[in-house]
Amino acid sequence: MNSDNLPYPYGSPAIAGTIKSRAEDFRVDEELGFEPTGEGEHLLLQIEKRGLSTPELVSRLSADYGLHPRQIGFSGLKDKNALTTQWLSLHLPGKQEPAARRPPEGYRVLRASRHRAKLHRGTHKANLFQVRIRAVTELPDNTLQQLAGLAEHGMANYFGAQRFGRRGDNVEQALERLAGPRLKRQQQSLLISALRSELFNQVLAERIRMDFWRRPLDGDVFMLRGSRSIFSEPPDAALLRRFDSLDISSTASLYGSGRSLLGADALALERRVQAANPEIVACLERQRTSLQMRPLRVPVEALEYRLDSRDQVLELRARLPAGSYLTSLLGHFVSTTP
Repeated sequence: MNSDNLPYPYGSPAIAGTIKSRAEDFRVDEELGFEPTGEGEHLLLQIEKRGLSTPELVSRLSADYGLHPRQIGFSGLKDKNALTTQWLSLHLPGKQEPAARRPPEGYRVLRASRHRAKLHRGTHKANLFQVRIRAVTELPDNTLQQLAGLAEHGMANYFGAQRFGRRGDNVEQALERLAGPRLKRQQQSLLISALRSELFNQVLAERIRMDFWRRPLDGDVFMLRGSRSIFSEPPDAALLRRFDSLDISSTASLYGSGRSLLGADALALERRVQAANPEIVACLERQRTSLQMRPLRVPVEALEYRLDSRDQVLELRARLPAGSYLTSLLGHFVSTTP
């Protein structure tokens, strides 16, 4: 499925603009959601970077501090063509804080503190985005209504286009390459993620078409906001109030082995999508991935925007839960080009 053709719950965008014209136009600040303990075998570093992907940053830190990449942990992948801050951990059992072997290039350390545990993927709570969208001349009523809908009802939690590669062909590559010789772990994980993301996006798109995005579907599994714990129970008045307030959300599967808690219409919908994608399902069956659940919608917190009509720049600020994509948020109200 082409990410440009995904349906959005508040209608098609009425405006267009350009993002990432400059690194400063796209800022991401990772929010851990907890404070380092101040002691332990790991040194947490808050790092500001530009012009580096997270794997490239790990390689730089490995060389600069004389550590094996496996001794370096991180929670989230951050954009290369942006100004970003994120946390990484250095495993230093019984060692003093090391001095860098050479001056940092492309990054700077903002804060350092000891912690008891290594950072793993998905550890952080949220990302704060500040973005400038250029070549925007006006905010028509349709756009204002879409922005109001995002603030009140949240966003459709699609995987962003970057999940599918620069050319958008990661699904095709996965089907071809995962059937061949064993790949490096990171590359294999990237391709498997693209397949699971494709199935999820198709389920979410169908839910929006059926008008079962802002209301539960019979047989849904729900995820609690913040804790990410899941549960399944028949909807009653109290559950529907929690659903309307974004305290809970319906979920869909990230394909893998394990018993699904979905039932009735929700399960039937997923099976229809899987039946329509037999090559993806067969490929994932061979990979031995574990079933996970992902919320179909997420809240958009701290949403603020301002249009500079003279310079034709729309400034947007929003906080999204870890794992959600700003590009997917933008797709709700603006067509963008890099």
